[in-house]
Amino acid sequence: MPSDKNQDVVDKLLKAGIGLFAMTEEKVKKLVDELVERGEISGTRSKSLADEISKRFEKGRQEWTGKFTQEMRKVLSSLDIPSRSEVELIKEDLREIKRELKRLRKQDDPKD
Repeated sequence: MPSDKNQDVVDKLLKAGIGLFAMTEEKVKKLVDELVERGEISGTRSKSLADEISKRFEKGRQEWTGKFTQEMRKVLSSLDIPSRSEVELIKEDLREIKRELKRLRKQDDPKD
């Protein structure tokens, strides 16, 4: 059974990748601002350049996230770790078994 610890590791890796894209995008925006300050590009051009860079980073982030998710699914599958939905089904089955056991115990209890 997967633990919350495994899910935490996956979440942290995903966030690290997204954070890397965000950090890089921030640095590029700073570079664009510096180009404006030095007069190498106009203020109006900086807006369109920043927008273009943002779109490219978002596209790259989405592609990376999709690839990362696919790879993590492969890894988890190869480790025979059940998915979250499989774990939820197991939990529901366990709850049902507990309810039935409780019902049977009450049925067998002479006090009732």
